[in-house]
Amino acid sequence: MRKPYLTRLRLAVSMLSLAGIASLAGCASSTSLHFRCDPAINEGLLLTVDLVEISEAEVAQVRQAGDQWFYSDLRRQLEPRTRTVAVAGGCDTTVKLPVRKGYDTLAVISDYKSGGAATGAMQFRPKSEWQGKELTVKVGGSVLTIQGGR
Repeated sequence: MRKPYLTRLRLAVSMLSLAGIASLAGCASSTSLHFRCDPAINEGLLLTVDLVEISEAEVAQVRQAGDQWFYSDLRRQLEPRTRTVAVAGGCDTTVKLPVRKGYDTLAVISDYKSGGAATGAMQFRPKSEWQGKELTVKVGGSVLTIQGGR
């Protein structure tokens, strides 16, 4: 006859093992973006950057929003999958993106000011270049570049 406490102990150990495996799998696929900013960016204003996980079918819609992205209905619709970061000159910030299934593109959308007008810049990365990777985002005076992940 089995002792009930041993059965419960085995069950607890099994559950902890499964949780540990799931945790390791989640860590392996998380994405980290390290923002490094020049001392002076975006005419001295905070730079807003949206990191949006989207499907291939949504890429055209995001592109179509263009410079109006930050004021668009589409941005509000995609808000649950959007991480907004505001960076200033001299920044040294790391952002982690949660693991989400079903999205194969990372859209990186920035809202630079230029001569008093807003100009949006959009970059799109396929899953193979961002998911589970550590990326460096270099923020210059009026341009943002992404390195790593390839």
